Amino acid sequence: MLFRSSQLVPGAIAFSGLFDLEPLTHTSINDSLCLTANTVQAASPLSWPAPVGAWFEAYVGSEESPEFHRQSDSIVKVWGEHGTHTRLRSVPETNHFTAIDGLTDPDSDEIMHIAVLAHSLE
Repeated sequence: MLFRSSQLVPGAIAFSGLFDLEPLTHTSINDSLCLTANTVQAASPLSWPAPVGAWFEAYVGSEESPEFHRQSDSIVKVWGEHGTHTRLRSVPETNHFTAIDGLTDPDSDEIMHIAVLAHSLE
């Protein structure tokens, strides 16, 4: 899904991404994940160097929680300010579990847009 070198992978798309893992340290899920400040830093794309010159699109369901919207807004803003071509896209009338449903329809807006992006890289 994500990348560290714009030379290796020229672009990526994420659906309902978690780009900043720090908020998970304050939840019961961290009992299993055992995240520390160091692992959060290493595993959070928001703290990685922006892939300068690459493109990145974050899709988020319109009905997702405010935290998923914040996560997508943050990565698009931060990476965009550091040289990545970014775009935030809201998938209408979808939630965390249905935001990817358009990927099953070859005529969906998501597939059409992904195809345009892929062709632009040729």
